[in-house]
Amino acid sequence: MRVRIPLALLTCVCAVGALTAVAAAPIDRIDGPITGSLSMATRNTEQHTDLVSVYNVGALTQDNATRALQAARDAGGTGVTGRSASVGMIRLRRGGATVQQPASGFAYPMGTTVLSQAVVGPTMGPNVSAQMTPTRVVMGALTAGLRGAKAGDVLTLVGAGGNSVDYTIGAVVADAVIGGTEILMSPEAADRIGLTAPSRVVIWDFDSRAAINSALSARGLVNTSVRIRRSWDPADPDLTLGMAETKSTLGEFSYRVNGDGSVTQEAAWKSANITYGSIGQLKLQTGCHKRVRVDLQAAMSELIAAGLEYTLNYYDANRAGGCYYPRFNRLTPDSRLGSLSRHSWGQAVDTNTVGSCQGCAPPDMNCATVRIFRKHGFAWGGNFLRPDGMHFEWVGERRDQLPFPSRFCQNPGSSALDADDADRTPAQPPPIEETQRASLFAHDGMEAD
Repeated sequence: MRVRIPLALLTCVCAVGALTAVAAAPIDRIDGPITGSLSMATRNTEQHTDLVSVYNVGALTQDNATRALQAARDAGGTGVTGRSASVGMIRLRRGGATVQQPASGFAYPMGTTVLSQAVVGPTMGPNVSAQMTPTRVVMGALTAGLRGAKAGDVLTLVGAGGNSVDYTIGAVVADAVIGGTEILMSPEAADRIGLTAPSRVVIWDFDSRAAINSALSARGLVNTSVRIRRSWDPADPDLTLGMAETKSTLGEFSYRVNGDGSVTQEAAWKSANITYGSIGQLKLQTGCHKRVRVDLQAAMSELIAAGLEYTLNYYDANRAGGCYYPRFNRLTPDSRLGSLSRHSWGQAVDTNTVGSCQGCAPPDMNCATVRIFRKHGFAWGGNFLRPDGMHFEWVGERRDQLPFPSRFCQNPGSSALDADDADRTPAQPPPIEETQRASLFAHDGMEAD
């Protein structure tokens, strides 16, 4: 999926070594959600290394990990396991001054990716891997710019046991270089907050694209319970927004995880963004994000005009579906590290909860309805790794014209990928911000449900 990162933002390397002037700069304290615009980034234009990410729903199974690592070796490449989660940030400070801090007991969700320096160095650059130590992390430019963070600032994150752990931001790096994640850290740094569960295998340095494709198939990983994302894949109409892009378009909230595992969200963000009222026969009793509501209204109007209104099951939608519901999708036993649901932003709408339930394949959703929703800025959950055909998720851009070979409800013009394209490497690689490589890790901490 092409990630929408303004080219003007891909300009400079901001690392700890350039802190003298930064430390003396005035500090604009932020006591609430991020609202600013991006102003700094790091670009590494030399890294065009092909990458493959292999994962399943939930924590990576040992069997899938073993198969993926074997496939990497079979193709002459290298593979490592990675981790990911949404981690709470409770303070950002510069020197002795606070830059951003939520109310007591609350935290800001931060999409966090854990990769070893062994993969970061050759695929993102030694200047990035050098900043990853047990006490230093790398931050994506989009999230750094929005909250005013700079290299040398100190993040305080909440560990699995509720402990507070400090990390220095070693560098602010362009999202396209680090795959769109908010925080990139080493396994040693992740161990300090108890982020230990594997989530994927990352593979690189293989003999060819055809070789890794063949090896993954031979190891039994080309199936409906495993997702393989390749850096050279075409744009997917049902790929959702990552954590950083969601925050930049819908805003950031702080949250508190309660003793029973439920989530309490800050009242100010909810009051400013969640609005109520029906759209046609969709009652949306729990509310929906005001920005999402605009495109949902447009999609519903076209459905009605096309005579497709009743392809949506209003009884299901109004009884058990909905839009806004702050919660974690997947929780670790201590209920602190997991994945935030997209419903926490009022970003997704569930409709046909029975015939297109999560896990139902094939979903019973009408494909003409799916394409109308895509036209008005929604991805469809029917092609998630665990099919979720009742789920339409706002992405804010038209998706009905992308010729991607989806499992269900392909767009017109879609077809199986030409096998010859699997190993075709152009003489001049496209800029990495225009490839799927730029978003390989963007969804960490914000899993689709």
